[in-house]
Amino acid sequence: MTPALLIATKNRPKAEELAALAGAAGGLLATLALTEWEAAHHRLAEPEEGADSFEANARAKARFYARATGLPALADDSGLSVEALGGAPGVLSARYGGPELDDRGRSELILANLAGSEDRRAFFTSVLALARPDGRSLLWTGRLDGLIADEISGAGGFGYDPIFFHPESGCTLAQLTASQKNQISHRARSAQAFLADLSRIRDFLAP
Repeated sequence: MTPALLIATKNRPKAEELAALAGAAGGLLATLALTEWEAAHHRLAEPEEGADSFEANARAKARFYARATGLPALADDSGLSVEALGGAPGVLSARYGGPELDDRGRSELILANLAGSEDRRAFFTSVLALARPDGRSLLWTGRLDGLIADEISGAGGFGYDPIFFHPESGCTLAQLTASQKNQISHRARSAQAFLADLSRIRDFLAP
């Protein structure tokens, strides 16, 4: 029997997205939230995210939690890259502008740094990493291209969703419902790659 798949993040919105997307495996992969594991055992430290790529950070997080819990762990590292800012904030998306800024503050900083720029191109990247307690891991990547909006719009989503305009939808990600976003997002795309790889995943997770 395949052990429960740990959703290795303490970010509640991200955990909900990952659990919903992993649930699309048709019940083949039972999931366990990291907060549930901590409630039954003990609180875990946060893993370091000092790598310079989404792939390395995702793998480090998945391996950290897999080793700490003894369960296979699914982790994500994702972020926003803005062309006119040289790819920033990139892997520093969650820490852009310093620890005193919240999601809205980071979005406002992006808008301020793009003031007067005609190039609004941007993209989200999501890398999913699945790791076993023995350190072996697999990776899947998703990308969503769009534009930085002129202002914050929408109350849904999280992170930079209120300033990320998705041309095909005609609105920002924060103006979409959760189900709509989960069909098109960068995380949905990495999850689609994950779900297309279920046969390899089952072999990977086998004792």
